[in-house]
Amino acid sequence: MPKIKRDDIAIGIAVVLILAYIIFQFYSVSHVELETQTATLTTVYNKIDATAIAVRDEVVIDSSGSGVTVPCVSDGDKVKVTGNVAMTFTSADAAEKYSQYADISEELEYYENLESMTVGQVANVETLDSEIGNRTDEYIRTISHKNTSSVDKRSEDLNESILRRQMLIGENVDLVSTIQDLRKKSQKLGVAKPQGYIKTDKSGVFSSYTDGYENTINYDNAESMTLKDIKSTLKKFDKPSGDKGNHLGKLVTSYKWYFMCVVPAEKVKNLEDGYTVQVALKGSDDQVINMTIVSGAAPAASAKETALILKSSAMNAKLASIRKEDIEIRIDSKEGIKVPASALHVEKGKKGVYALISSQIRFREAEVIYSDEDYVLLEFNPDNNNGVRLYDKIITQGKGLSDGKVYT
Repeated sequence: MPKIKRDDIAIGIAVVLILAYIIFQFYSVSHVELETQTATLTTVYNKIDATAIAVRDEVVIDSSGSGVTVPCVSDGDKVKVTGNVAMTFTSADAAEKYSQYADISEELEYYENLESMTVGQVANVETLDSEIGNRTDEYIRTISHKNTSSVDKRSEDLNESILRRQMLIGENVDLVSTIQDLRKKSQKLGVAKPQGYIKTDKSGVFSSYTDGYENTINYDNAESMTLKDIKSTLKKFDKPSGDKGNHLGKLVTSYKWYFMCVVPAEKVKNLEDGYTVQVALKGSDDQVINMTIVSGAAPAASAKETALILKSSAMNAKLASIRKEDIEIRIDSKEGIKVPASALHVEKGKKGVYALISSQIRFREAEVIYSDEDYVLLEFNPDNNNGVRLYDKIITQGKGLSDGKVYT
């Protein structure tokens, strides 16, 4: 029996490996697994991206020579003329003792109010379950948006709903021991009193945040800022902050405030001065403001850029603290089904997409109502029996697609 040489074995193995590789590559090219996307309604915006400067009528509150100060108002609170904005203490220990006393008093009031609630105030367990679900969602969103100022409040709301549910179904919730313990702590600390108060001679919205740029722009000249003025001002705000000094905070003394930015002139061709637009703060997913265009929507025909000035009368803790912001000016919106541009096909002269229905590929007619480099927005018409339907599994990747083909 003839012997097989080792060289022949090695050559045979190499041939088998090469053939296997060729077959694998052919299979990879010819057989692409389907990828799908569920059809849901999405809103997209015709928008202008810009970097804007916030201009407010604001007054810095100085704490120099006042000893140890503790604010007695929260960010976003309204303060009246001669109103107290902070308490003064002789030492840090006295201020800390007062803060502890105030925290315990607030917690004690919370549990006393909770104890006084009657079961009759709640309709049923289902209502509370729904409330717990909603408050859980709010708590998660607050954390995901890194909104630290609201986390404690959302946590308290959720805890309250859970306790109320426990009380409703008859679980033993020992609020009495908690209340007695807090009262003992309060009595041990004693009533702490401030040495004095810092008052303000103006009314406004309080903000504990100052950046040193409060007086950089003359508020009275905000509506007359030119393109050159705004460009120059933007450069001044390249640093993270100016001279903060020994500031306790500030008062925003007028609800009317401005955003000013420089945008390409071609972007405002569908706008007019006096129009109202939505402005989204890119750093805050849920902060959208209605603003009125003061000027800049009617640039000269030869202009490449325009100074867009927007105003608003909305004011809260967040808006009192912003300064240089990346914003999105939303001109108009369209609602439809958003899919990758690669999912769009033409069959029998009609545009549309392929959807996987059970194990069969079906062609869905679709009119493109908006597009950019990466995606298209398809019109959703529930009356079109041949059109895209909500929750269709739209095929975004696949080979050899055709209407009626069975996919296995």
